[in-house]
Amino acid sequence: MPASRTAQPRPRRAPGSVRQRMIGFALVPGLLAALVAGVVAWAVRDEWAGISALLGGTIGVGIFLAGLVGITAVVAGPAYASMAGAFALLGLQIIVGFAVLYLLSRVSWVQMLPLGLGFLAAGLVFQIGTVVGYAGARQLVFGAEDASSPGGVR
Repeated sequence: MPASRTAQPRPRRAPGSVRQRMIGFALVPGLLAALVAGVVAWAVRDEWAGISALLGGTIGVGIFLAGLVGITAVVAGPAYASMAGAFALLGLQIIVGFAVLYLLSRVSWVQMLPLGLGFLAAGLVFQIGTVVGYAGARQLVFGAEDASSPGGVR
C-alpha cells in the first residue's frame, strides 16, 4: 500500500443480515398493498371482491416471501448446486402458485379478477421492497463506491 494513501474507516453496518433487511423492507409494504387492494375492490365492487383481492395479495406475498427465503438458502449452499437449486425453486413456486389458483378458481365465492389484481399489486410492492432492502444492505456492507479507487469505473 503506498504511503500516500490513508486507510479510511469503514462505515458501520446496520444490524441483521441482508436477507432480514430485504424481508423487513418488503413484507410490511406487501401486506399493506394487499390490504389496500382489498379495500379498493370492496369499494368498487362488493365485499366478495374485496376478500378475493385481499386473499390474492396475501397469497402473492406468501409465495414471494417463500421464494426469497428459499433463494437465499440455495445461494448460501455449495456453488455447484446454486443454479440447479434456483431453477428447482422457481419451478416449485410456479407449480404451487398454479395449484393454489386452480383450487381457488373452483370456490364459488372467489372472484378471480380481483384476486389476480391483488396478487399482482402486492407482489410488485413486495419485489420493490426487496430491491430497496438489498440496495441499502449492499451500500452498508461494501461502503460508498469511489470512482478514483483502483478497479473503479471512471
